Order: sequence, then structure tokens, then C-alpha cells
Amino acid sequence: MNSAPGTVLVVDDQELMRDILGRLLRANGYNVITAENGLDALEQLHEQSIDLVLLDMMMPEMTGTEVLQRLKANPATCDIPVIIVSADSDIDRIVACIHLGAEDYLIKPYNSVLLNARVSTCLEKRRLRLHEQGYQRMLEEQVAERTAALRRSEAELRDQSILLSSILNSMGDGVVVVNMAGQLVHHNPAAKQILGNHLYSLLPNNALPMTAFYPDEQSAAYSPEHLPLEQAIRGQVVDSMELLMIHGPDMEHQWLNITARPLQGSGGLSGGVAVVRDISSAKQAELVLRESEERYALAARGANDGLWDWHLRTGRIYFSPRWKEMLGYTESEISTTIEEWISRVHPEDRERLETRLAAHRGRLITSLEHEYRIQHKNGTYHWMLCRGLAVWNEASAAVRMAGSQTDITDRKLAEQQLIHDALHDSLTGLPNRALFVDRLEHALTRAKRNLEYRFAVLFLDLDRFKIINDSLGHTSGDEMLMTVAKRLTACLRPGDTVARLGGDEFTILLDDLPNEQYTTDITERIQHVIASPLTLGEQDIFTTVSIGVVLSNPEYASATELIRDADTAMYHAKMTGKARAALFTPDMHADVISTLQLESDLRWAIEREELRVHYQPIVTLDTGYIVGVEALLRWQHPQRGMLYPAEFLGIAEETGLIVPIGWWVLHEACRQLVIWQDQIPAAAPLWVNVNLSEKQLAQPDMVQRVQNILASTGLAAHSLKLEITEHTLLAYGDITAQTLTQVRALGVQLCIDDFGTGYSSLSYLQRFPVDVLKIDRSFINQLGDNGERSEIVQTIIALARALSLQAVAEGAETLQQVNQLRELHCAFGQGWLFSKALTPEALETLVRAGAPLVQTSSLQLA
Repeated sequence: MNSAPGTVLVVDDQELMRDILGRLLRANGYNVITAENGLDALEQLHEQSIDLVLLDMMMPEMTGTEVLQRLKANPATCDIPVIIVSADSDIDRIVACIHLGAEDYLIKPYNSVLLNARVSTCLEKRRLRLHEQGYQRMLEEQVAERTAALRRSEAELRDQSILLSSILNSMGDGVVVVNMAGQLVHHNPAAKQILGNHLYSLLPNNALPMTAFYPDEQSAAYSPEHLPLEQAIRGQVVDSMELLMIHGPDMEHQWLNITARPLQGSGGLSGGVAVVRDISSAKQAELVLRESEERYALAARGANDGLWDWHLRTGRIYFSPRWKEMLGYTESEISTTIEEWISRVHPEDRERLETRLAAHRGRLITSLEHEYRIQHKNGTYHWMLCRGLAVWNEASAAVRMAGSQTDITDRKLAEQQLIHDALHDSLTGLPNRALFVDRLEHALTRAKRNLEYRFAVLFLDLDRFKIINDSLGHTSGDEMLMTVAKRLTACLRPGDTVARLGGDEFTILLDDLPNEQYTTDITERIQHVIASPLTLGEQDIFTTVSIGVVLSNPEYASATELIRDADTAMYHAKMTGKARAALFTPDMHADVISTLQLESDLRWAIEREELRVHYQPIVTLDTGYIVGVEALLRWQHPQRGMLYPAEFLGIAEETGLIVPIGWWVLHEACRQLVIWQDQIPAAAPLWVNVNLSEKQLAQPDMVQRVQNILASTGLAAHSLKLEITEHTLLAYGDITAQTLTQVRALGVQLCIDDFGTGYSSLSYLQRFPVDVLKIDRSFINQLGDNGERSEIVQTIIALARALSLQAVAEGAETLQQVNQLRELHCAFGQGWLFSKALTPEALETLVRAGAPLVQTSSLQLA
């Protein structure tokens, strides 16, 4: 049998993955060809002789599943084995690929041992299959020759029968011959040895109880007409059918490989012949190997310790990604030599480790267990616990050694860590409040002794951190905080101090300021660094920071006072637009007190029933009739009178009150619309638009809340449209798309509010289930008195029409604007020209009147 390494085609759209697989395979002697996409792979298969395909699942344009289907559908390539390669560990997806004809699968990242085992197994099975086919063809030719000779003469038939019987009797494979009635004509000893008393179970129309046959472990039992010999006497050819025979009270399993052919006589079909081979041992070995490989792969992926595997004959050693990660290295930064390990061990520990490795290889100690220090990529030394076991051959020579490496630095440094933890933040490693206050008190003392000494305190708070933390999870939030801590530290001099007070709040002590400009330079540098994109998992996150600044002053008596005023300045910066810095002034105290009072009042507003919902009509531009309303929030403050959202929504967003307020508005709007629809015939087809805040969308039970409100108010889902800003849509990427798809499935329509103001790329419209584009009023204002058209408005309306979306013009205030919108085929509008936002009672009067809000006679014909 030809055992030369085969040619492997590696298909992956990532060059790095193709390079890694290519190097691993070439290192084991395989000839490697690569393809960067599915079409390239299919061309390579057509032009070159390929023995095995390693196929990536997730590729643009043509997925791995499509490539697999086309490969298996082509008679010229269907016999080429395919191993699926994917970072997706979804078992259902993998099983689907196996059903399509894939031989095996591999999960990224790659284990070189598992990769080589899977590739060599598939290539060996292909060689065995080709060998078996050649052997079977040879046997078929021999049987055909003997049958033809039998037809030439009766005497020759007897002679050839004797010869054929002798050949068949000497074969290791079982041969079974039946006539057209399905009766046994001949079988060789091997057939009896392989099948025993179950030989007759293979015969067509046998009178014995039917034995169960399965083509694989999931399929249903075979019926008699599926038996190979039954197909043969019907003139059909059966090639290498694998059957699992289950028999006996102990449910004994026996795997058979059967090839069957029809026999031709002088008058046509005369019977059938089957060649039977017992492949139970091979199947069992294959199962054991696969289970072993899977156990190893699962152990390697699940282990938190670093794993290593040293092949002593070749000198090559495998280090798992976790092993390298423990030392701060990536997959490609450490090679496969023992020197990569030993050279990093602390000089004082190296000899002892080498001695123990040698002692275990020589069987002087039963196992390896040793603690030592090893150098991290950043230059520090970590304490490690190494465990390992060797494998010896018949000559008692160690041929392989494998084990794990566990970082025990924390245990070794526990005493020092206790002291450190008392004064440092456990997540970021920065000084905590206690240490920061201590250093700030020292700065105050120094300032009192030296009047020329100046310092500054900065109070920092990350913008939108709670939303990111709630939507992506606390692990991602922690990762973000650690990254911010590193960026802040990099912005400062060695003598400055950055501390984490808790949550997303940081403080900085700028010590011994060289000049007044230095504080401004530092805050600008921090703003720039924090605004850089931050990658969490596979998603880029953007955030900003609000900074409050306090300069040293002899009037300050304690560190607590400085931190308090820096916090006040930060709050002022956040309330005036975020992503900015504010220098503390005494006037800020009054602003803070006023804001705190407004926040306190807002917390009671719902309970005291001070919130109101007003409704602004949405009309058809052709007729001026009301078709819908938008729900708009108002606050009837007991002292300050009617407040509009701009005066209090910022506080609601900052405190999280926007969430309960938002759900209250949605419930109230749905309840009110149901009343109108029930009591006013003209209101039956009306819909209501309700704004959905970013924090509401981020809630995990958002879809269920919408469904519950519809159910409790009795409003039909098609009567509700939720308005979401472009910024909110893109804040969470795929998470938003999934949530909105579920909302859309309820029957609720989705509107993009203030469309056109947020993003230049409109590709996201394909990702989200949007129904309506609301054109921002700033664009409608560009429609002038002389009838000139705004190119932006025209483009948005054309875009909506092309995507089968509705377009609603917000802020229509003049007849000229409405006429231009009608000429551009914009269907709906809202604005003061039609009506301002009204109380429920005033809006009900308009609906009952049933008249157009603008007379069609005032509008030009479109």
C-alpha cells in the first residue's frame, strides 16, 4: 500500500490561518496547496490532484457548507475526504457538515497533535478505500472471467468451478453466491467464519427472523429489499456498503463491508454474488481513536493550566496557547524547542528543573512535580508549579513526556499581596481611595510648607460605562476599566498618582506642577487617549471621559474637600455635554444643589403623577388627514411649571430614571390610543409613535416588556411604532439587531428617528428590521420659500422608496415645505404647520372633528 504523504488543500479566507496550517502540515511531510475562498478551492480541485481538503466554515461570498455541497455533488471530487475547520463549536452545525459528507472536523485554535492525527487518519482511510476498490474490481473481473468460461462449455464449467471454488476457499474475505430465487448456491469458508449462523440473514427472502441492519448508528432498520444480495439479483450494483449487524441477547455489534454484483448467465441474470469483509476491529479502533482525540481536545481547551507535550525522539515540544499566554506571549512568539522553556527559567532554578526532568526520564523518580520561577515577557518572574509524566518504550527509553504548568505566583507572594491589596484596587492594580487620600494629604502638607509648590486634583468619570457594562457583561466592563487604567497611567509622569475610587470613577494627583498650562495639556491628552477605540472580544467600543479639575489652594483643609470639589466640577462637565473638562468654581455649588433638587423631584414625579404625555399629529401630506400621533413627554413641575424634555432628560439618562419613565410613557401612550380607537370610529386606524431610549433597548427583558404592555393595554401590535435614534441602533451592533428582530416579530414597526444626522454609512439599514425613516427637522428647514430642493431630503426619500420604507418629514412649518415634500413623494409629515403637541383632550377633539389639518386647496397638486 502506498504510504507516501498526500496532497492537502487548505481553504481559509484568513492568510494567517492558511499560513499556520500550511506550516504545521508541511512539518509532517505533506504537500500543501492553499485557497483563499470557495471559488478558488473548487478551481484547485478541478485542476490538481488533491488527496484531502481542510475547509474553513466561515468565509465570505461562499461558505464552507456551500463548498462542501458542491464538492460532494461533483462525481470527479465526491470521493475526496474533507475535514471541516471552524472556530464555531456548535455541535449541530458540525453534525450537519458530517451528514453532507465531511470526514471529520477540527476546532480553532489548532492542536498540532490532533491536526496530524486527523489528517493522517483521513488520508489512510482514503488509501484503504482506493485499495479496496482496486481489489474489488480485480475480484469482480476474476468472477466475470470464470462465469464467461462456465458458459462456453459444460466441461470447462466443471473445471473452472473447481478452480474458482479453490480460489474462493483460499480468500480471506467471505463470498456468498445466490440464484435468482435468493437461495444459497455457494459460500466459501471465510463467509461462514465471518458470519457464523447469521449467514442466512444476508439472503433475500430468508425464512429466519430478520436481523436488524443499519447504514449508520442513527438510521432506521433496513428492510429486506435493501439487502445487498437482494439488490444484486435485481440487477443492481452495490459498492462497499457498510452495515452494522446487531444480534444475540447481548446485542453484539458486528460491522460488515459488503460489495454485491449481479451474475450473468446465458439467458441473462442468473443470480448474485457478495463479497463480505468483517471491519469490526477497524471500526472499533477508529471509535477509540476518535474518543481519545476528543477527550484530549476537550481537556486542552478546558484546562486553565498551560499544557506541554515533549516528543523526546524529535526534540520538538508543543506548548498550548494557555502556556504561552501565562508568560505574556502569543501563539507565534514561542517555537517548539525545549530551549524556549529552559532559557526563561530563573538562573537559580534552572539546574534543579533540568535535573528533575532528567531524573524522571531515567525513572529515578516516579513523576515530575517541581516549583520554579520563569520570566514573563514583561521581564518579571512568575512562580510556576510544573507536573509531568513520561512514556517509555520496550527498551525502557523515554519517548514522550507531557504535563501542565500552573501559575502559583499569588500563593508565593501572598504576604506581600495582602499589604498591596489594602492600598490598591484589586481589578486595575491602581491605588485605591485610601492610598490616594494619603498621598493627597501629603501634598496638602507640602503646599502649606512651600508656598511655591502647586498641585492639581482631577476627578474622572467614564461616559456611558453603565450601558456598556450592562449590555456586554461585567467581564467586558472589567476589561474596559483595566484598559482605561493603563491608558491613564501612560499619560502621567512617574511622580503623579492615578487611583480608582470605585466603579468607573478615577482620580489623579498631578504633583508639583511645572506651570499652569500643564494641567490643561494633561486633560487634553487624557481625553484623546480615552477616546481611542477599545476592542472587547470582537467588538470595537468607543467611550469618552468627563473630567473635573481642582487647583491647589491654601484654603483647603483636607483631601476630602479637594475630592468633593473635583467631583462637583466633573458633574458639571458631564451635565454640559460630557467628553469635556471643567475647572471648579464656587458657583458650581449652587448649580449642583439645583440639579440635585431637580433629580430628587424627578424621582417622585411618576409617583406623584406629575408626568404628562402630549401627542403631536402625523398626517398624510396628500390629504392633510391625521393617520398617527407621536407621544411626547412633559413634566408638570409643582413649582417650575411645565418642563420640556430638554430640561430634565439629561438627568434622567444619567441617573437611570429614563428606564422607568420610558416604560411609563409607552404604557400610557398604548392605553390612550386604545381608548380613542374604542370610542372614536375615526381613530380606529391610528397608530402611535413612542421613543425608545438607549438604556431601555439595552435591558435584557426589553422584548418581553413591550409584549407585556401590548397585552395589558389591549393595543394591537401594528398600531405601535417604536422610534430609535441612529446612535442607539449602532451602539451595540449585533445585539441591537437581534433584539429589534424579536420586537419586529411581535408585529411592532420600527422607526429611525432624526435620520441622516448620525452616520455617513447607510449599510446598517440592511442589518436592522426598519420600517420608517423620520427625516430630521434640520433637513426640512433647508427647504426654502422659493421652492429649492434639498439634495439631502431628496436622497433620503429616494432611499426610503428604494428600500420599501416609509418616510416621515419632521418639523414641517410652511406650506412651501409641504408642497416640496409632496413633489418629492414624501408620504407623511408632522410639524407645527399641522399642529403642535397637544394634550390628550385637545388631540381627541381634532380626531373627532375628522377634518384635514391643512386644506388640500392650500396645497399644490403633486
